[in-house]
Amino acid sequence: MASIGNALVQARTARSLTQTELARRAGISRQALGAIESGAYHPGVAIAIRIARELGTTVEALFGEQTDEASTLVEASWCGDARRRSAAQSRVMLARVRGKVVAVAQAAAHLTLAPAAGVLQRARRNRADVATFQLPDEIDSTLLMSGCDPAAAILVDWLARRRSPVRAVALPCSSRDALRALSDGRAHVAGVHLRDQKSGEYNLASIRRALGHRRSIVVNFARWELGLATAPGNPLAIRGFADLARPGLRIVNREDGSGARSALDHALGDLGIDADRLTGYQFEVRGHLEVAAAIAAGLADAGVTIRLGADAYGLHFLPHQDERYDLVFMEQDASTPPIKAMLDSLNSGRFAREISQLCAYDTAQMGQPVSI
Repeated sequence: MASIGNALVQARTARSLTQTELARRAGISRQALGAIESGAYHPGVAIAIRIARELGTTVEALFGEQTDEASTLVEASWCGDARRRSAAQSRVMLARVRGKVVAVAQAAAHLTLAPAAGVLQRARRNRADVATFQLPDEIDSTLLMSGCDPAAAILVDWLARRRSPVRAVALPCSSRDALRALSDGRAHVAGVHLRDQKSGEYNLASIRRALGHRRSIVVNFARWELGLATAPGNPLAIRGFADLARPGLRIVNREDGSGARSALDHALGDLGIDADRLTGYQFEVRGHLEVAAAIAAGLADAGVTIRLGADAYGLHFLPHQDERYDLVFMEQDASTPPIKAMLDSLNSGRFAREISQLCAYDTAQMGQPVSI
């Protein structure tokens, strides 16, 4: 792995690029690039391609040894349109049908009917009667994860593929609502990306306010880029938050308590822009993918989301800030099967590489404790 890092450093210095400049061009954090160069982090295929492109070389020249470790090349039958510009980075599902491996194109995000554990029969105050076919051990082995990270679906799939007795269920909500669900005992885990404007630190101040003196454990999931998504090709030439105040330009917003909404409000405040001047400020959706979907559908011209959301819908993306997304759970739950299964996944190098490759996240610190 050290030789790979050396090859990257040599290629970068040969082009007189700093780590900061190459990281910016490749669309990753400087910390992630530093981890790759030191041999501590295995980049996914998408990141490796972007770095190689910026250095004017090939992925094989820089990462040939490492990419074999990150994923396996499988030859499969394909009936899609290979001439499409985006075909080389399309997501697919693999299966063996009648003796041959086939690759089937899969949308990055789509509406599906969510499975359920049962049907609510009666609710009264804080109690409910639910008709369910699940057995007690199935209920006990369910992990409830609240938060806004679309990659929670990949953890659900990861546990299922490994035939884990634990089943993960994602509960989409804002970071503030995720902490509230954890505090109230309605979820095992809360995912958070809330920046404290005074210290610049992520998540810890918000966790302390939500949980008080109750003992909790915080681990990192990933770092990602938050920014502005616009229509493909950026037809309105939006350059930053100041442009959102243009007459006639429509935005789509996240709900109060979300990290994306907080970032937008503070950016507008720094620019002295009254939020009420923005057309669409009250048009709220409840997730990063929903922001991107609204723009892709022509319902808005721009919105704050993560790079994954923009990439999933083929949108233009303007990076704003690098963020740390952490997972927090109560210390008393640390030895329970659901939490242990989650931590085992986070400490798997293969899972980290899968998240990095599919989501373009920086997973160098995945699973590592964060001081609270």
